[in-house]
Amino acid sequence: MSIDIQNVVFACPGDSDESYQVGGRRSASFYADLLGMRIVREDWYVIADEDDPDGLTLAFGDGPIDYRPPRWPDPDFPQQMHLDISVDDLDSSEQRALRLGASKLQDKGSFRTYADPDGHPFCLYADTTEDPTGRTRLGRIDRVVIDCYSPRTLAGFYAALLDMPRRELDTPERVVIARADGRRPALAFQHAKFPAPRWPDPAYPQQVHLDLRIPNPDTPRMKAARDLAEQLGAILLKNANGAFHVYGDPAGHPFCL
Repeated sequence: MSIDIQNVVFACPGDSDESYQVGGRRSASFYADLLGMRIVREDWYVIADEDDPDGLTLAFGDGPIDYRPPRWPDPDFPQQMHLDISVDDLDSSEQRALRLGASKLQDKGSFRTYADPDGHPFCLYADTTEDPTGRTRLGRIDRVVIDCYSPRTLAGFYAALLDMPRRELDTPERVVIARADGRRPALAFQHAKFPAPRWPDPAYPQQVHLDLRIPNPDTPRMKAARDLAEQLGAILLKNANGAFHVYGDPAGHPFCL
């Protein structure tokens, strides 16, 4: 069974055409310019790397009109998930991020934390290793970081679901898992006591979720993927007429299959 991460989906105001244009387009344009990607869908804003059509994409705009963005580090408005982005030069990348509309939140020396125009935090890390494709890159999504109470427990769930057996880091506070072939992004799980999402309860909104892809998703493959997710502890939240299925992981984060 092969299950991949297809989209990282960011909530922003999007239940009307007007609010969606303001929220979805603004966020999509920000990340496209930051990462050297481009908008490939505008009915539901999706950005992708033209040189890696089968790679990870980012999507924007499934939040309500009264969407409440994260206000990191305020525990009452938790981030839930964020991106770790590796860049060739931290200073020049920071200047570009700020020019595009990011706000700087924290400087830890080896990495810096920012908020995108909708408030979603992300981190920039310096990485001087050569890109395996030989291309000059503006930034690479190195890790998707998920907040949870028990990093090792949630890492075990996703490691089994997505066949990510490598542990690049394993501590009580933070666990990083990756595919055997090293393909990025990795998934990181960090300890947090903030309120988890309770989708679709608007009082505990999701901020970011994962869309998981099953190659050639015929009925037997979809059933096998659903059975695996449920055996590992996922809870079915919504069945969209068989087109996709929304689950909650053991920490409450929704994901789509």
